[in-house]
Amino acid sequence: MFGFIGKRKIGDVRYPREFWLLFWGVFINRVTASMIWPFLTVYMYQTLGVPLTTITLLFPLRAISSIISTAIVSPIMDKAGRKGVIIFGLIASGLVFFAMAFINTLVAWAILITVFGAVLPIYNIGVNTMVADLIPQERRAPAYALIRTVSNAGIAIGPVIGGILAVMSFELVFVMTGLSYLILAVLTVFFITETIPKNINTTDNILTTGGYGFIFQDLRFLSFMGMYFLILMAYAHMFSLLPVYVSENFGLAENQYSLMITVNAAMVVFLQYIVTKQTEKFADFPVMTFGTLFYVIGLFSFAFGSELWHFMLSVGIVTMGELIVMPTATTLVANLAPDNMRARYLGLLSLGYPIGSGIGPVLGGFLNDAVAPVAMWYGAGTMAAIGAIGFFILTRIWDDKRKVVPA
Repeated sequence: MFGFIGKRKIGDVRYPREFWLLFWGVFINRVTASMIWPFLTVYMYQTLGVPLTTITLLFPLRAISSIISTAIVSPIMDKAGRKGVIIFGLIASGLVFFAMAFINTLVAWAILITVFGAVLPIYNIGVNTMVADLIPQERRAPAYALIRTVSNAGIAIGPVIGGILAVMSFELVFVMTGLSYLILAVLTVFFITETIPKNINTTDNILTTGGYGFIFQDLRFLSFMGMYFLILMAYAHMFSLLPVYVSENFGLAENQYSLMITVNAAMVVFLQYIVTKQTEKFADFPVMTFGTLFYVIGLFSFAFGSELWHFMLSVGIVTMGELIVMPTATTLVANLAPDNMRARYLGLLSLGYPIGSGIGPVLGGFLNDAVAPVAMWYGAGTMAAIGAIGFFILTRIWDDKRKVVPA
């Protein structure tokens, strides 16, 4: 399948064969994963027959298990390599999706959501770390932009397929997603080679400290992560709560919501590389500040929508912020990380989505049930605004010099 891939050149940059193998692996992963995740909240809401707040309370379980899993898995990747851990994560994820097709109780879903949270970040951590292994620092921003481009190409296709299949059977979508993860695990075994750098410092004791002592003293990184988590808490509303919001309040069907997500994915596919080639010319924290302002405007604008085109426009505004923020964030963290701690730094970065989707929708669900459905968007916009202010403050404090590797 991947035998035709050799070194290929994009613009003035040549990427190795191993990068393109990861590139297509991400595409397969995103197509199949995105067939179900946009509709997961709707499926649980319809199947379990419990309040939306109760369902959103399951998301912190996913966040907690992701934190624990990342804390364990990332040091293992730094010590033992990336490939084996990735294969384990793919197999475990496939089995979880199979199980989701056959459960219908709140307790069973709580258990599976917890397990899902534990295995979900593994593939993303592995890919981002391998890209940092393969690509020199000065070329990483466009490389991560390409990974995001193909990721969203998959996301553009997946929800459309999932929306069609969901009309017939949600269970079928779960089974097909699980099978695809197992197939990708087999492809990884045969086509992906280990990329862990040789002759790096591996003297940090992960058994006694978890290998995070240096990271917890890195104030620049920790400050960045605080603001990053906040904007992803706001961003999570668009994926976890928007399908229920438009369905229950405006009568939009699942396939109409999938069109909104396709707008998001299509913008990334066609604009991500172009935008990143422009933003990489500027300092990271000012770029993060500017990009977050689009999140603020877009999330507040959901409160004023009532028709499909309104919501598609709001998604487009938020997506413009995503185009600016996400590759910049990954590149910033990959460049900050010492060579022997890449998986740990990028592992902590990967917690943005589970933490954001674990906490943000709970707050949004509470505002929906206790105040009014539209209140969730005022809450999300406020969170993003605080994040923008935080990045602006960090712009005034830190420059963009790379962190010195600890001895």
